[in-house]
Amino acid sequence: MKTRRRLLALTTLGLAWAAMPFAAAAQASWPEHPIKMLVGFPPGGSTDQAARLVAARLTQSLGQSVVVENRAGASGNIAADVVAAAPPDGYTLLMAASSFAAAPAFTDKLSWDPVKSFTPIAQVATVPILAVTTPKLGVKNAEELVKLSKSKPGQLNLASPGPTTLVRLSGEQFKQIAGIDWVTVHYKGGAPAMQDMLAGTADVMFANISDVMAQVSAGKLQPIAVASTNRSAMAPDIPTFREAGYPDFVFTTWQAVVGPAGMPRAIVERLNAEIRKILAQPDIQAQFLKMGTEVSTGRPEDFAALLVQDVAKIKRLAKSVGATSTN
Repeated sequence: MKTRRRLLALTTLGLAWAAMPFAAAAQASWPEHPIKMLVGFPPGGSTDQAARLVAARLTQSLGQSVVVENRAGASGNIAADVVAAAPPDGYTLLMAASSFAAAPAFTDKLSWDPVKSFTPIAQVATVPILAVTTPKLGVKNAEELVKLSKSKPGQLNLASPGPTTLVRLSGEQFKQIAGIDWVTVHYKGGAPAMQDMLAGTADVMFANISDVMAQVSAGKLQPIAVASTNRSAMAPDIPTFREAGYPDFVFTTWQAVVGPAGMPRAIVERLNAEIRKILAQPDIQAQFLKMGTEVSTGRPEDFAALLVQDVAKIKRLAKSVGATSTN
């Protein structure tokens, strides 16, 4: 019996060793057929546009078609479901948005974990968040806004495009850091929130910078500060909250490429290198700016750390303000 077990073990080990060169060869020859890049949102949005820009250039550099496939629904979760369950062979990728990191906070019985079920490949872009006020408030910067807010506790309102939106949570985080009391008013989307901001019946709003810059440029909204680490290339004259005296307040949303958990390191490194080369091209950077995002990338480990940080931060914030998928 022991001899048979030993022979079986040696046979199994031999098969594993025999398979290793084939696995290495498969990685070396990757890609051998077209790659799918899934997007969890309808065509035309910034995440879809980012995927198509990157996919087109990857097609050129990899020598195989990278096909964008839209699987819209459930705030991007449907596409994530597909990618999480796919073989980790480098042929199924996901262009994820920050809602990917928010899913555990807002979705019951999620079938995947953004950290454990995926392989981080490369961040692609950041989407700066800008705080604006109605000009009726008469404030020009973060210091004046906080001073006014503290003099009128509970009298100013924060316009939210929805209870589980990340821009809402960015405003809630600033409330906590600054120690101010705004009444959060939820709207059914960004458009009605913007209407009340322009009418002066809403006081403060945090929004993706691309959604409010036209109104800021027209003088209809007063910019306060951006919630990113550095000033935005789309509005270089607007200071950051860090510059305004709130060094702990940084809240940006992003887009990034991930794959199923367990992808071979060689394929991850190849994709990361190609994506970083693409994002270094001036014409690509200009196209990202046109769609309201800014190129931001790095090593797989850099994005992995950001993802872990954001998942924890969003869970904490959502819990602190009672934000769930149903309220």
